Amino acid sequence: MNFDFNDEQKMLRDQARRFLQDACSPAHLRALIDAPASLFATELWQQVAELGWPAIAVPEAHGGLGLGALELAVLAEELGRAVSPLPFVPTAAVAPVLLSPSDHAAAGALLARIASGEAVVAVAGLDTDNTPLTLQSGLVCGEVTVPFAAGASAWLAPVQAVDGLAVVLVDPHGAGAQCTPVSSIDELVPVARVQLINAPATVLMQGDAATRAWQQARLQAAVICAFEQLGGAERALEIARDYALERFTFGRPIGANQAVKHRLADMAVKIELARSNAWFGAWALVNHAPELPMAAASARLSALEAHAFAATESLHLHGGIGYTWEADCHLHYKRARLLSLTLGDAGAWSEHLLNAVKQLPAHA
Repeated sequence: MNFDFNDEQKMLRDQARRFLQDACSPAHLRALIDAPASLFATELWQQVAELGWPAIAVPEAHGGLGLGALELAVLAEELGRAVSPLPFVPTAAVAPVLLSPSDHAAAGALLARIASGEAVVAVAGLDTDNTPLTLQSGLVCGEVTVPFAAGASAWLAPVQAVDGLAVVLVDPHGAGAQCTPVSSIDELVPVARVQLINAPATVLMQGDAATRAWQQARLQAAVICAFEQLGGAERALEIARDYALERFTFGRPIGANQAVKHRLADMAVKIELARSNAWFGAWALVNHAPELPMAAASARLSALEAHAFAATESLHLHGGIGYTWEADCHLHYKRARLLSLTLGDAGAWSEHLLNAVKQLPAHA
C-alpha cells in the first residue's frame, strides 16, 4: 500500500500549482467577487479545459483521458489550495460516475461535452441521503439547493420513482425548470435554489443500478472533496506560519510565543491525520476495496475538521487584520464553512462511518 503520488502525478501537481498561482491568485479571486452578475469563472474554466482537467475521469471512448481517482485527487488538492471558484468536483469527479454506467445516448453525449470543456454539470442532492425530488411519468417535481446550478449546462439528480431511486438528467433551460440565485457564505461559489415543476427528465438508470451509481458518486465526492479541503487547510497553515514569522510585537516575532507555536502544531497534526485518511480513501477508490464506505467517511470527517480548524485558527492568529478584506484569511474561512456542508455535515458522515464499520467483515 503506497500512499504517495507517482512521478507523473507529482508532475501534474507541480504544473497545476504553477498555473493556479498565476490564474487563480487572491487578486483574481477578489476581482471575480466584485464582478457583477458573474455565474462562475467561465474564462478560467475554459483555461483548465484546455489543460484537460475536466476530461481526467471521462472514459477514452467519449473523448476523455480515462484516468482515475488519484489524478482527480492531485488536482482537487491544488484547487483547494487556490480557493478555486470552479465546479471541478461535480463536473469532473461526480458526473462521470453517474454518466459512465448509463447506455443512454444522452449520457454519452454529455460525457463528450464534459471532456471538451463545453459542459458544466451541477449535481443535486450530494448533501443529503434522502432526495426531495420525485419522478412520475418522466416528469420531476421538487426543490433543492445546488452549487453552480445557475451556470450549468445540465443538472444531474437522484429522484424517488415508483420503482425506487432513479438518476435523471434535466435541462436547466427546459420547461418546468426554474433557478433562483441565493446568497452564499462563499461568494466564489454561486448557489441557486432549483425548482422543478413537472420538468421533463431523461432517466439514465433506475433501481439497483441507480442506487449503486449514486452511492459510488457520493463516496467518490467525499474522497475528492477531502483532498480539496486538505489543500485548503495546508495553505491556511502556510499563511498563518508566514504571518507569525513576519509580525513583530515588542521586538520579537509572534511566532516565538509558545501559544502560537502550539496552535500551529495543532493545525499541522490535524492536517497530517486528514492526509492519511484522504489517502486511505483514495486507495479504496482505486482498488474498489470493500472498505470504501468506511474510508470515504473517515476522509470526509478528518478533512472537514482539519480544514475548519486551520482556516479558523489562521484567521485568529492574524488578529484583527484577519477579518479585513485585504487579508486572504477570509477566503479560506468562507470556503471551509461552505465545504463543511456541501456533502452533508459531520453528524451525517459520523453516522455513515458507524454504519460502515458495523458492516465490515469480522476479520477486517
